[in-house]
Amino acid sequence: MKKILYALLALFIVLLIALYTILFTTFGNNIIANIAQDKAKMAGLDLNISEFKLRTSSLSLNAKLANLLDINLNGDISIFSLKFNLSYLLSFDKDNAKNLGLNLDKNIDFNGSIVGKLSDFNVDGEGLLIGSNTKLDTRIYKYSPIALKIDANNLKIEKLLSLLSKPNYANGVLDINANIVANNLQPDGSAVIKLNTTSINYVKIKEDFNITLPKNSNPKAEINANIKDNKINILSKIYNDYLNFQTQNTDYDLANSTLNSDFSLQIPNLAKLESLTKTKLNGNLNINGDLSLQNNTLTNLNVNINGLGRKAEASLKDSILNVLLEQISLDKLLGIIGYGNLATGVLNANLQSIGLDFQNFNAKADVKNGKLNSNGLKEFIGLEFPSMSFNLDANAKANKGLIDYEAVISSNLLNIKEFKGSYDLNSMVLKFNTQANIDDLSKINNNIKGALSLNANGDIANNEIKSLNAKAVIADGILNINSNGKTLDLEASKLDITKILSIIGMPTYASGSLNAKANLTSLDFNNLNGNADIKANGLLNASVLSKLLDKKFPSNTNYDLNAKITLKNSLANFESVLNTDLAKMSNLNGSFDLNKMLLNSTYKLTISDLSKLGFLLDRKLSGKLDLNGKLNFNKSLDLTAMSDNFYQGKLDSSLKNNIINAKLENVDFSSLAKGFDFTDIYESKANANATYNLNTQKGEVSLNLNNGKLKKSTITNALNIIISKDITTDVYHTANANANINKSNISFNLNMKADRSDIVINSGKINTDSGSLNIPFSAKIDRADFNGSITGTTQNPKISLDTSSIAKTITNVITDSTKSNTKELKEEIGKSVDKLLKKLF
Repeated sequence: MKKILYALLALFIVLLIALYTILFTTFGNNIIANIAQDKAKMAGLDLNISEFKLRTSSLSLNAKLANLLDINLNGDISIFSLKFNLSYLLSFDKDNAKNLGLNLDKNIDFNGSIVGKLSDFNVDGEGLLIGSNTKLDTRIYKYSPIALKIDANNLKIEKLLSLLSKPNYANGVLDINANIVANNLQPDGSAVIKLNTTSINYVKIKEDFNITLPKNSNPKAEINANIKDNKINILSKIYNDYLNFQTQNTDYDLANSTLNSDFSLQIPNLAKLESLTKTKLNGNLNINGDLSLQNNTLTNLNVNINGLGRKAEASLKDSILNVLLEQISLDKLLGIIGYGNLATGVLNANLQSIGLDFQNFNAKADVKNGKLNSNGLKEFIGLEFPSMSFNLDANAKANKGLIDYEAVISSNLLNIKEFKGSYDLNSMVLKFNTQANIDDLSKINNNIKGALSLNANGDIANNEIKSLNAKAVIADGILNINSNGKTLDLEASKLDITKILSIIGMPTYASGSLNAKANLTSLDFNNLNGNADIKANGLLNASVLSKLLDKKFPSNTNYDLNAKITLKNSLANFESVLNTDLAKMSNLNGSFDLNKMLLNSTYKLTISDLSKLGFLLDRKLSGKLDLNGKLNFNKSLDLTAMSDNFYQGKLDSSLKNNIINAKLENVDFSSLAKGFDFTDIYESKANANATYNLNTQKGEVSLNLNNGKLKKSTITNALNIIISKDITTDVYHTANANANINKSNISFNLNMKADRSDIVINSGKINTDSGSLNIPFSAKIDRADFNGSITGTTQNPKISLDTSSIAKTITNVITDSTKSNTKELKEEIGKSVDKLLKKLF
């Protein structure tokens, strides 16, 4: 027995030595420090203990937390009685604080003492925090605070925001004061919190939160709390220039975690909230009520709203929520959520829900004498829509989260005879069935006639279409749509193109009928796949196209379009044919990238009779033309046009970056002049280069007419009479022209040389708008020199000759032939010839 007692005593001594070694020696302290650091890291705290010295009567601790907070703790302790008398110093380093997103303007030191025993001790401290010399004194009894004194006045709001690395949204001060003592080991006292905002940075708040606060938004607040016997009574008030929120009696029971409170919100002038709500409001709004919470769960609620209509109230009792709205002004109600200009009318509604999860409820609502505002609709849905008077009746019922709903809308424009279905709150599946019609589409657009009816049903789950079946009678045709959410089939039959264009808000470029079929095997716009066939025919609208082109477009122009489209990965490959009475595009094939908005295509265009396109240039055209080229688009139009039969020559032209470049080779100039209804006075093969900027409407043209002949005309006939020589037999081995185009004004120079004649035009001018001409010219034929000009218009040119220059030439010829070259004879012959020419010209 003694051996057992000795063994137990030896074991106790060993354990005591081991315990002492672990707790009160340097070796043991290092072990404890390492264990503490590891546990802290497991909890997500970066703790570094540089010194830990625990003795039976003293404690010394130096540690750093997250390279931010230095902790120094020193003093006396009693291991056996668990008493202590310690001093502490907490130091925040401003440089290291920046690593945590905190912005300190200086280091912070907070120091004080911890005195008492483990079950009952006091903590006091003092330091400069956020611009305030803060003092703290608290008593912790059985690990709960029962006494507290805080003196923290003039805490700077801007410094608090800066500490949190937030912009300077506001300036002001915050005061926190508490004086709570322990009365029979229960807290007893009061606390006051005051906020005084002196200025608001409206611009910065607008930039960061897209909120435009009303002027004079500087909030002020005061919270007064009285604490006694584990119960807190609070009186609070928050107010500024346009609102006042307060509670007169808020009671919180610490023992059973229950809260009961009244509350009121007053907005005397709703118009002051216009910058915030983005809509004009009128009148005032008063909200009063009370609520109860048990363990942070709402158990009772009563709310009354004054200023919306006759009655707006809600209550929650015994887990049953009741909401009643009676004779509510719809525009005021919508105005609170920012849509005050969307609709007006009178709303009545009631809801009874078992619980706040809305798994089980009954609801009814109706709107009488409602009116949708056209401007509000445009803001809400982004489309032009006329104002609409309406009445609404709706009912909904939920059972275990499955909501059955039904609504009917009657109006002067749109009638929804049926809109019903269900919505499962648990699976988030919406089912719907609707019938709607518009009896007179002209109420939407005066240019549209007829009616619209729609029948549709479908399922939507998690905001994705699972099934959709819709049939619409629209634009005198039928539109069928079927989709399972992954694919879509569409068929349009005999749609009136005029009405379709009007419905989608486009000018009525054409009339006629449209038939189309489309099958999409994927509905991801970034990866569309499928095919489509489109057929359309009818008449082009001369009136609309005339305004568009600023030209008189010919009436009764027929068109016929056929197009086949294949979609793969949102790349649309197409083949199309477009025939009109004006021209035929027999081959327009290519591809269009829907994601990149890139067009690449080729075309062949046949114009069998150019006279039909004369309206484009306001002149008579003749001939025919075959063109082919490329039609591409990448942010701008890129077009090429080539022809091997351009008036017996070749045309190579392009349009890129709004600049036209054209090249003509071996074009028959006489045919070209006739084709464009110019005076036919010259025959040759023409080569030309031209460039024209569509933006500036400026360009240049160079023309080569070498080795050509003048054709018989008024000028050549007159010269033949005067000088007895036919110059139409002369071959002009050199004939060049250069022109500058500046909008409607063309100025040009011409130089023509043959073996016995020269013709020069300097600064000739043509106005393409009026067709006016002003072309001065000079000519030399053998020994004959004379001047003249062409005036009038391109349709009616007038040619005049300088008779004095001709008379001088004829006089020289006569006197030379008679060998009588006296001054008096020349003057006499000159006067006689001049009189004769003036009678001729």
